[in-house]
Amino acid sequence: MSEQWARQKEAERAKQIEDGSPIWEACAVLVSKAKVVHFVRHAQATHNEAAAEKGRSVYTDPAFHDARLTDFGKQQCETLKDDASSIGPQVELVLTSPCTRATETALLSFQDHVPDVVKWYALECLREKSGQHPCDNRRSVSELKSDFGHTIDYGFMKDDEDVYGETLGENRETDEMIIARAHEFFAWIKDRPETNIVVVTHSAFLSVLFNQIVKCSFDMSKWFENCEMRTVHFTV
Repeated sequence: MSEQWARQKEAERAKQIEDGSPIWEACAVLVSKAKVVHFVRHAQATHNEAAAEKGRSVYTDPAFHDARLTDFGKQQCETLKDDASSIGPQVELVLTSPCTRATETALLSFQDHVPDVVKWYALECLREKSGQHPCDNRRSVSELKSDFGHTIDYGFMKDDEDVYGETLGENRETDEMIIARAHEFFAWIKDRPETNIVVVTHSAFLSVLFNQIVKCSFDMSKWFENCEMRTVHFTV
């Protein structure tokens, strides 16, 4: 599921509203069954900056392997801190993609605001759409632990090397494969005791999640911008 597809759907929905189509949407869930989940797309990374200047072909450049945040991306995290400070005391669990740009976003935005007892986990299932683009592959867990192991627990990561991304090679991950990962994510959080969770992940994963799996309002199905956070009530 591409950004172009998502933007086209947004434009179609905006046109429907302009033409007077009904715009209200409603959903009811039992509070006793709900989890509050704060979904965040990572802040601007080096491959995003390069793509804005030179086009998406830069995603195939090995120089952007496991892309890091830009200085502007770090500024975006500083801005997100305003929201993080208000929700932080209630957060009980932080989950992040193992890709560096997502982990950096999680740490820079939330580390100062969530209680010290909160667990932080990296989950493979939260990574970006994989294959073909070096920017979407991750470094080894050993390297990631060296950088972030003081806060992030990598105990749920099965492989040290990026076996999943390297196996795909020049083949791009399909939406069906991302859907399978999203189901893995739901299965993981279903039996967790925490009910207020931060999830830092990626645009394609979020687009598939809120367009092909979760029944949600138009506001949730739109493409996530860099460092954007949306808070939802989930029943799993």
